[in-house]
Amino acid sequence: MKTTFQLAFCTLVALASFSSCKKHSIVEESLNGKNSEQLLSNGVKQANFITPDSVAGIQGNKWGKISYDLNSNRVNGDSVLLSFDGNLCREIHAANGYTLKYADVSGTSISSISLKQVLATNLKVVDSTTDPEKTNEMRQTWFTFSDGKRYGMIPVKDRYLVLFKGDNILKTTALFVLQLNTIEYIPGQMSGYYFGGVKFDYKRLI
Repeated sequence: MKTTFQLAFCTLVALASFSSCKKHSIVEESLNGKNSEQLLSNGVKQANFITPDSVAGIQGNKWGKISYDLNSNRVNGDSVLLSFDGNLCREIHAANGYTLKYADVSGTSISSISLKQVLATNLKVVDSTTDPEKTNEMRQTWFTFSDGKRYGMIPVKDRYLVLFKGDNILKTTALFVLQLNTIEYIPGQMSGYYFGGVKFDYKRLI
């Protein structure tokens, strides 16, 4: 009888120990991003807007300002996290309380880039000064020029912008990854007038 009791007791202890180890393993994996990344990652969305103002004969720099809500994927909205201004509204800025940086990551895409990859890169601050008077080589933003100077704006290859809440990415509760598609001129209804058009893809990782 005593032997049977001891056997039963040992079995219960072993099961409890296994259960505890299993729970610990799951929690540890979540903290390391193995499970949580899969659960928190949203699908890729495409943002698309046209500048509020147009310019005649493509002169000047008055294209207006755009405020963008990433949560509802539309201009303005109740949760504006980004703003755009400058030439064709190509300059991007983080909202108050958010930090905007960039990562150059090759061999991936906006649909497959992971939180682990973002955290493993050396994030750098995006130059979001509105049309500064300096050469493109000195700028660190999300677009470059097809001729290397000032014409034909194209996305910087393998560049992803990282927008996160607060100033510490390891403690943030919200993190988005963005990649530029196009910045272009869009003809207006009146001859000689042009609007700016910006398209980018993004997804939320946290």
